[in-house]
Amino acid sequence: MSEKKALEEGRFAGLALAEEELVARVAWCYYHDGLTQNDIGERLGLPRLKISRLLEKGRQSGVIRVQINSRYEGCLALETELQRVFGLRIARVLPALNTPPMNARLGVGAAQTLMGVLEPGQLLAVGFGEATMSCIQHLSGFISSQQVRLVTLSGGVGPYMTGIGQLDAACSISMIPAPLRVSSPEVAEILKKESSVRDVILAASAADVAVVGIGSVNQKRDATILRSGYISEGEQLMFARKGAVGDILGYFLQANGERVEGLEIHRELLGVTLDELAQLPTIIGVAGGTEKADAIYAALKGCRINGLVTEETTARAVLALAQ
Repeated sequence: MSEKKALEEGRFAGLALAEEELVARVAWCYYHDGLTQNDIGERLGLPRLKISRLLEKGRQSGVIRVQINSRYEGCLALETELQRVFGLRIARVLPALNTPPMNARLGVGAAQTLMGVLEPGQLLAVGFGEATMSCIQHLSGFISSQQVRLVTLSGGVGPYMTGIGQLDAACSISMIPAPLRVSSPEVAEILKKESSVRDVILAASAADVAVVGIGSVNQKRDATILRSGYISEGEQLMFARKGAVGDILGYFLQANGERVEGLEIHRELLGVTLDELAQLPTIIGVAGGTEKADAIYAALKGCRINGLVTEETTARAVLALAQ
């Protein structure tokens, strides 16, 4: 190749440089000097496509090693591992911090996640729980501006009001006008036939996205379903003895993610069933705290959810259970 041709290819005689040196120069300009690929191309007299290929070759060969110095680095690795191990579509892991309260932080993380998932005018189905209600509070402006419609996945108006009660009056909200749990399976069957209940359950069963809380029997008195009065401490203890580790929408799960059989409560619930929930395209569980690790693992193991928002310590505990 003539000297003239070489100079045309590179103002710095790029072709005459050892390839490793050329990669190093390009990487320095890109990562250290903050130049764009076009800027580097002009500086070195090389086409932008060549610069892009050199950067990629540098990453593959190990000449370029990107180190992320951030408290989020471990979280990003955990997200990737959760998706790999459990086949999740979505994983969001928040850094482990003591303040503010975890449910508030999880609510913010879930709201940010949903903003990236929901399309204008879609239907969002919501389960009860402190973290999910915190999520709805932080989604308020987005719900209004994007005309997202809301529907509840279960009965129990009271537990929903901390989140839904904060929304703009113009928001479209459909709530099951009944308790989460009624006095008997017979009453549940009668109420399910009422159009005001049936129509909301049918709508929830056709939602575009669902966000649900995950309760744990390890929470004991702190469990939302117990504090809301839908189960007693005695029942909670009995469920645990039958193998329950946690619940979604009041349905109690074993460690393998299967529903605990023979529990009367499952026939007394008003709302979407776990089988109906599983038909939705995107189901995001929101839960955190090491005391919930068993319950979260069960939800993942049983494919009850295909998205998860949690925090770092919890994610590590869940992954440890998968070993």
